[in-house]
Amino acid sequence: MAESCSIMDYLLVQSGNAEVIVRIAPRFIVNDAGEYVVKIVTDNDGDITELQNIQDAFAKMTGVTPKRLEKLIPEFMEAVKNIVNPPNARD
Repeated sequence: MAESCSIMDYLLVQSGNAEVIVRIAPRFIVNDAGEYVVKIVTDNDGDITELQNIQDAFAKMTGVTPKRLEKLIPEFMEAVKNIVNPPNARD
């Protein structure tokens, strides 16, 4: 997740912003082989320049219900917290 989102996305996800979570969630969809569907292309500075196969990932998101989204929100929040403030750095 660390290289999949902008810093603004991280801050908004950390606060539980469902709209941002819905927007970035397709980046974390995996195929049957367990590989991410979306390929995130970055430049030499590490900035995101392209999201390849994003339409395929959005298509897979059509089956996600609001109830499932409610369960995903805390999972995304925890993942972001662990990037911004890793568990081993909290001790």
